[in-house]
Amino acid sequence: MGSKSASAPPAPDPKYVSQQQTQSNVNTAVANAYLNRVNQYGPDGSKTYAVTGSQDVGGTNVPLWSETTQLSPGQQKIYDSQQQLTQGTSDLANQYVSRIGDATSKPYSYDGLAPAPTYNEDYRRQQLQAIQDRNAPQMQRDRDALNQRLANQGISLGTDAWRAAQDDYSRSVNDFRLGADVQAGNAAAQQYGLESNTRDRAIQEMTALRTQPINEVAALMGTGTGVQQPQFSQVAQTQVAPTDVSGNYWNAYQGQLAQQKMQQDSANATTGGLFGLGGTALGGAMKYGLPLLMAGSDIRMKDNVRRVGYTDDGQPLYFFTYKHDPGTPHVGLMAQDVEKIRPDAVVEIDGMKYVDYGKALS
Repeated sequence: MGSKSASAPPAPDPKYVSQQQTQSNVNTAVANAYLNRVNQYGPDGSKTYAVTGSQDVGGTNVPLWSETTQLSPGQQKIYDSQQQLTQGTSDLANQYVSRIGDATSKPYSYDGLAPAPTYNEDYRRQQLQAIQDRNAPQMQRDRDALNQRLANQGISLGTDAWRAAQDDYSRSVNDFRLGADVQAGNAAAQQYGLESNTRDRAIQEMTALRTQPINEVAALMGTGTGVQQPQFSQVAQTQVAPTDVSGNYWNAYQGQLAQQKMQQDSANATTGGLFGLGGTALGGAMKYGLPLLMAGSDIRMKDNVRRVGYTDDGQPLYFFTYKHDPGTPHVGLMAQDVEKIRPDAVVEIDGMKYVDYGKALS
């Protein structure tokens, strides 16, 4: 085993890697465009795609596409007719615009209309008096008949029976007057409603005359049934995942680093430097009387763990830093992996697992 140190591989050029990643992304986008632009044909027309040019993107000529919708002959005829109708009605509407100006040139005014109605209390009183006057003779006859009936029954004036009969009659008269008052109020309300309806109809007629030109122009502008646009199915979109060029470069570089590290550690194994374990790990091994190549390999001791390769017998190799020494990178085995195939190469001290590299790699 030679003592010459293996040289570290050159790090990937970030600028070059970025360019290669961009190139891959552009190529992926171009592929997706070709896959997802599907020409469609139906009874009402067609939708087709074509490359009409190119544009430089990241040093690559990317195709520029155009989308064309073509109506069927029948729908094209309807479209042409619709265009002619729209143009004709638009011209006619423009001629009618002057009518709008004439109709709206004068301020809106209610001059000439009857005044706005109000509730007429005098009219209510007149109706009440008329009801009372019409019924007064009958009410007098009813009173005279009551008095005659009481006399015929021998009920004298001022007796309890006489007063009770008079009270009943007075209540009926009072009920009549209340009903008459309600009837008079209803008559006044009806009169108010009739006057309001008359005025409202007059205002509506004025408004109709004022807005009629506007409505005619709006109707002309909305004339036409429209064209039936071609209906196309929803094409399932295909997405090609871009290649992780940067990741591939990084993984390859990490593999080279791991290989270089293995070579370096192999060269320094006799001095306790196998896999870059460091003085702390070796010192701990000597403290407990363990073999010199025994190192703390418990995953709980480590941060930044990342698999970078395998040993000749298939055991995973990891890049990591120790939690107590985050600034020093290491490459080595994981105790939890080793004990699955070489449990005799793993010991536990103070709750943490250590690996005897001499046994693990023999």
